[in-house]
Amino acid sequence: MSFDPDAHDTQDIVQSAPAPKRRFRLPVNKSVLTAIGVFVAILIWLMSGVMSDNSIPVEPAKALIESSAEKNRFTVVAEELAAEQHINNINLQARTEADKVVTIASETNGIIAELPVEKGAFVQKGQIICRIDVGARKAQLDQARANRDARKIEFNAAKSLLEKGHTSKSQLAAARAAYDAAIAGVTAALVEYRRTQIKAPFDGILDKQPVKIGKFVSVGQPCGTVIDKDPLLVVGHIAESQVSNISVGARGTARLATGQKVDGFVRYIAETPNAATRTFRLELEVSNKDLLLRDGISAEMNLETGSILATRIPQSVLTLSDNGKLGVRVIDQGKVAFRPVTVIADDRNGALVIGLGAREKVIIRGGEFTRDGRIVDFEMADEANEITRQ
Repeated sequence: MSFDPDAHDTQDIVQSAPAPKRRFRLPVNKSVLTAIGVFVAILIWLMSGVMSDNSIPVEPAKALIESSAEKNRFTVVAEELAAEQHINNINLQARTEADKVVTIASETNGIIAELPVEKGAFVQKGQIICRIDVGARKAQLDQARANRDARKIEFNAAKSLLEKGHTSKSQLAAARAAYDAAIAGVTAALVEYRRTQIKAPFDGILDKQPVKIGKFVSVGQPCGTVIDKDPLLVVGHIAESQVSNISVGARGTARLATGQKVDGFVRYIAETPNAATRTFRLELEVSNKDLLLRDGISAEMNLETGSILATRIPQSVLTLSDNGKLGVRVIDQGKVAFRPVTVIADDRNGALVIGLGAREKVIIRGGEFTRDGRIVDFEMADEANEITRQ
């Protein structure tokens, strides 16, 4: 049987002809319709937001760190304090000093022969406080005087002979020189003799007498110390931040450790400060006619410098900044701020400071747990106390 390729293909095609295709239909039920409805509703809602009026302000979401910081804000207690006019008093720790203190030393060598004044006694200017044994000084003075008298006779004789023409001018000049030298010898011997008498240089009290009768003293060795306590000085040291507030002639008072209170005036302020303390020496002069006030007594000096705008604060709020400056912490526009201050007075009612504004919200509790620039919540002192009482 012969094979016909065309016939074979045609037969196969006819036999393998595909059956008619069936269309696939998605089963429709209630759940599907509900999902489609929800989707369409969401789409319409989103589109309405995009097409809505853009002029309505939308507040941006806050950063997580910022929200956390606001949530964890620290709460402090503040008190609003106002500056007022106060009499500016400068208080200084001081000590009394005698106006003049002089240690008198010996100007010659010798043995102490007499002490006419007892230690602690009042002496007048020129009064002898120590007498040194004159020894041979009196004889030396007598010899110098005798030599002077002899040279004087020779000089007068030379003048007479020159007038008569029996001597020359050179011989007269030699006689005059010898006479002048003799006069100088008397002066030197007299000075040495007077050095045996050690005298007080001014009116005062013989405060110290380190020598005894019979003791040998040499040149420069002290014989006694004389002090003048009228007027008496009350000496303190004023800080460089306050020295410009006081001037010579200003009135002041001082309370001594003995309980005595004295009045006086500022007679001296140093031009240069102490290199170690950076303070200036200040002297308050007070009268001491009766000499009852003593030298070397501790005192508290008070100087008035006029009125000044200052704020009274609790001493507990004073603190130090990172660089060591004294000040207080205040609330400024909701943030902690440091205000440097200067204390001009303090007592049991608080400290009087300058450096604050006319009105300041001073942190009185919780300031030690904050730092400059930190945003904090605060309660006023009256409100905080009311809550505590409740």
